[in-house]
Amino acid sequence: MYSGNAAGGQGYWTCAGPGPPPAGTLSPAPLFSPGTYERLALLLGSIGLLGVGNNLLVLVLYYKFQRLRTPTHLLLVNISLSDLLVSLFGVTFTFVSCLRNGWVWDTVGCVWDGFSGSLFATVTRHFYFLEWRTIFPQSLMWL
Repeated sequence: MYSGNAAGGQGYWTCAGPGPPPAGTLSPAPLFSPGTYERLALLLGSIGLLGVGNNLLVLVLYYKFQRLRTPTHLLLVNISLSDLLVSLFGVTFTFVSCLRNGWVWDTVGCVWDGFSGSLFATVTRHFYFLEWRTIFPQSLMWL
């Protein structure tokens, strides 16, 4: 799958290390048009804001109301916390890159973006499984 990180043999350089590109080479071409990057930034910004707002609301309600402190709701809080981390760390790097019409982070930023997205998404899926197993224990007797 082509991610847009390489030039694909189009005569553009790809930054493989620190420092400026070799003299006489072209900078990497943007993958999308500026309008597409603006639409992607709007979409990612909306997803990020809704994710942060809704998950913070769940955490505040759980903290504020004593009757919500049950094992099932605790699992929902764990899911909300991991989704909040995805909204904060998983969306931020891509959102800023869309605002700047291309990936603006170095290799460490790229690795962190992939690692944090994978980690928090895996944690979320794990807690969804635990939640489902807690609510419907009889459906998982074969496990």
